[in-house]
Amino acid sequence: MGAMSSGPYVVASPQLAESSVLRGHRNAVPRREALILQAIVNHPWLAHDHLEELAGIEFRHSDTQKFKVALLDFLAHDEALNSEELQAKLVAHGHSGLLARVDKAITVPSVWGARPEAAREDVLMTWKQLVALHHQWHSLIKELREAEQALGRDSSEANYVWLQDVKVRLSGVDGTEALVEGFGASSGRTAVPF
Repeated sequence: MGAMSSGPYVVASPQLAESSVLRGHRNAVPRREALILQAIVNHPWLAHDHLEELAGIEFRHSDTQKFKVALLDFLAHDEALNSEELQAKLVAHGHSGLLARVDKAITVPSVWGARPEAAREDVLMTWKQLVALHHQWHSLIKELREAEQALGRDSSEANYVWLQDVKVRLSGVDGTEALVEGFGASSGRTAVPF
């Protein structure tokens, strides 16, 4: 507790300020959001099977939110669209900039299940993992804010322990996300060093 007596607790922790979710909200498209959208663009059947799930995903970045709305609009009106047709529609309706931003956000093409050549089983498993991690991350970011505010109001041992616990669980989500990158056995993928 010694470190806490040095002054008031600053609510915006470095971890929260530097998190990809909040940085991404201001400028770069967050990688996980880009991967979810890339999976849909490359495998539109995912959206046909998971339209409500896609609609319910909360994107923090304005560009990924716009992209999601455009995808839902096209896919809800034409269930037979393949990847090439979907991309052509996005470009024709002025979304080529969004396509480029999503592509640019994926700096390492390591999540096999989002790529065009991935096998259906890999695509589905990667989609489920990405969406689950995304929901988990969002709920933990909200809890992190609550824990920081609680500690700001009352610098008790219990609130300090709560904040540390949330940070540990956030690190766990990051670690799990890294595991998703190594997945792709059904596609006959071999490990590629970065």
